[in-house]
Amino acid sequence: MRWVTELSRRVRMLFRGEALDRDLQEEMRLHLELRQQERTGAGLSPADARAAAQRQFGNATLLRESSRDTWGWRRLENFAQDLRYGARGLLRTPGFTALAVLTLALGIGANTAIFSVVNAVLLNPLAYHDPDRLVTLLHFGAQPVAPANFADWREQSRSFEAMSAAQYWSPNLTGVDSPEHLTGLQVTQGMFPLLGVAPLLGRTFVASEDQPGSEHEVVLSYRLWQRLFNGDPQVLGKPIVLDGQTFTTIGVMPSTFKFAPFWATRAELWAPLALGGRLRQRSGNSLRVFARLKPGATLSAARAEVAAITGRLELQYPGTNRNVVVTPLKENVVGKVETPLLIVLCGVGFVLLIACANVAHMLLARTSGRQREIAVRIALGAGRGRVITQFLTENLVLAGMGAAAGLLLALWGVKALIALSPAEIPRVDTVTIDARVILFLLAAAVLTAALVGLVPATQATTGNLSGALKEGGRGGSDGRRSNRLRSFLVASEFALAFMLLIGAGLTVRSFLALQSVDPGFNPQRVLSMVVSVAGSREAAPGPRELFYRLLLDRVRNLPGVEAAGAINHLPLAGDVWGYSFLIDGCPKPRPGEEALAVYRIVMPGYFETMRLPIVRGRAIAASDDSRSTGVVVINQAAADKYWPGADPTGQRISVDTGIWVTIVGVSANAKQDWASAPAPEVYLAGLQNGGFLGNSGSHIAYITLVLRAHGNPESLVSAVKATVWSMDRNLPISEVLTMDQAVADATAEPRFLALLLGVFASVALLLAAVGIYGVMSYAITRRTQEIGIRISLGATGASVLRMVVGQGMSQALTGTAAGLAGALLISRLMGKMLYGVRPADPITFATVTVVLGAAALLAICVPARKAMRIEPTVALRQE
Repeated sequence: MRWVTELSRRVRMLFRGEALDRDLQEEMRLHLELRQQERTGAGLSPADARAAAQRQFGNATLLRESSRDTWGWRRLENFAQDLRYGARGLLRTPGFTALAVLTLALGIGANTAIFSVVNAVLLNPLAYHDPDRLVTLLHFGAQPVAPANFADWREQSRSFEAMSAAQYWSPNLTGVDSPEHLTGLQVTQGMFPLLGVAPLLGRTFVASEDQPGSEHEVVLSYRLWQRLFNGDPQVLGKPIVLDGQTFTTIGVMPSTFKFAPFWATRAELWAPLALGGRLRQRSGNSLRVFARLKPGATLSAARAEVAAITGRLELQYPGTNRNVVVTPLKENVVGKVETPLLIVLCGVGFVLLIACANVAHMLLARTSGRQREIAVRIALGAGRGRVITQFLTENLVLAGMGAAAGLLLALWGVKALIALSPAEIPRVDTVTIDARVILFLLAAAVLTAALVGLVPATQATTGNLSGALKEGGRGGSDGRRSNRLRSFLVASEFALAFMLLIGAGLTVRSFLALQSVDPGFNPQRVLSMVVSVAGSREAAPGPRELFYRLLLDRVRNLPGVEAAGAINHLPLAGDVWGYSFLIDGCPKPRPGEEALAVYRIVMPGYFETMRLPIVRGRAIAASDDSRSTGVVVINQAAADKYWPGADPTGQRISVDTGIWVTIVGVSANAKQDWASAPAPEVYLAGLQNGGFLGNSGSHIAYITLVLRAHGNPESLVSAVKATVWSMDRNLPISEVLTMDQAVADATAEPRFLALLLGVFASVALLLAAVGIYGVMSYAITRRTQEIGIRISLGATGASVLRMVVGQGMSQALTGTAAGLAGALLISRLMGKMLYGVRPADPITFATVTVVLGAAALLAICVPARKAMRIEPTVALRQE
């Protein structure tokens, strides 16, 4: 226990400040040796001389203690002394300390906030058991597959210990006070064991529950359990009515469980997927396939095996097994946002480096006032390493204060990022300040202390001591080496700012290019909402047609409504469903080479409401119902691709089922994705219940009403809801939004990225301007006598102005030129993120150069005008 007692004693000494300062020890030891030599020269023996010297100073015991380095306490005492000394020095200069802490807090806090997002989205593992072994099997890595292909892959593969599939499901919840249109998934029996996540309550599905007729069980998400049942632990066994059928609640998943994380991300419940006879179908691709690699199986081996299996199936069933890609699940989750997030993290890292350079400027100026102190200490025997260590410790105190303030800034920043982030960023709701983020914060503080302190400390302790004393004693100029170092720091700031401004400029230009794209329709004053009849008395073909027709008539007659129509999925905001089709009179294509188009189901009035022009023929009309011949409208992209140079109206096509319908019109292209060229589209008449739509009506179990208002479209929400519920109170209404909101949501991700980079670039520009302002102000203060002499000898104010501005602008332009190479590299890395703008966009580069130069000139003008007003007589009196 002796070491425990000694440890506690030493710690108490450190906190009471009883340890002897290392520099004082060095000075006392030096004086002791000098006195010992004097007494030895006076005739005393060495032992007597040393004893006399020790008695004179009265510190024999303390000096013996200081000569020991047992347990490393000597270094610990030095560190504690340096901390106290650094804290006292910072408190003596509150203005300097506040400015430096604020600058560092800005850099450290911003980096911590962005790293918390990167940590949650990219670094944290998915919330499943052993998630690195989870993969997806999809066409082109993203598109769904057919049931028969899933069955064959599961049976023939040997690299996977389990394989399961999921299908999108959007049932209506009824039997409650307010009916809801929910988002869920139907999954095969082995999905939950494959993921390795146990339910919070109850159980998941067993083998018998994925057979037709036995699939009426449901597992709830934690959020839906809380919303519907108020977290009732007795929820198991309770019925829930979905699409008019009764399901039994058998389980509740944990609050952290979300599936699937890259598709159907809003799923709130899961039911068994009873494929039945569909297991023999190689069309109607609707399944997302998930698998878990066997222990020891590699991703490359699994890919090779799947390639062999799909190759054999493609020969047996041509056109059904092409381009099947095995992808790690996490890559599917974060693939789209990984590069943008890393670019933002790199950009905010530049902000921290610029902040460090600014604080380094301040420390250099502060250190120049301590040159004599440093030279004296070194002359008295303190080693340069010891002085550098003290400087670094002092800067660690400064960085620690900046990190503490930065943590508060990061906490606020995380809340702001979560609030502003678009829904497309996965797992953003899990962003928090956890242990890894705190470690990042501490590492950033230590790195910052080294960056801002090492250069001034090295600068102050190197070179000739007598020269340093002379430089420190003059009031007219600073050391040449210090001036070169400050110039280098300023140039570095402008180089980093230039690179960040280029990245932000390209992102903003890309976003503006997206915003300027014509969506093909007019979104202004248009309201949309989803109305679902699934599971209701209106779900059958005859009542459904009557209900939709009557609903549209009543909505059109509401006060304030200019026009009304409906579509299954909104452009830009809805799902994109594709089908193959045949063209009458053309040879039947080989399997896998059929014509493809996105299909939409529209009600009369849709084209007029959206102001989507009909460029040839006519739109879908009220007369296109179940008693008339099947008709479709195609878009211009389909006409150009499949009927180039010809008029497609009057031609017939068969959409997937062999039922032929006639093209009666060609519409303008409506954007489905901002960044992609318009795809071929087919608009089918929603009031026609035969043919492709099928008698089940599953394709039009819900519609999206669109209404064009004379004024504010949001003022119509209550009236439209009342109209729907006056016809059937059990019909859920969901996804109420204006088309302006839908268009804005479609560009939310690039807008968010542009906002972040724009903010950080503005901060970097401000810091760079403040940096060059500080350097030039300090330089003029140091050169007051020189400038006074120049003016007294006849120099004009204009010549002094040119001298100062020329010196400052040369530093800024040097940094800008140095940042050009880095900016070209960054712009190339951003190439895939840009739309409508080249990576080496000359307008962006020229604009950033002008903005950066103007900021530098503005920052330099203030100290330059100060230099012009220097009075020679006053300047020459200064020491």
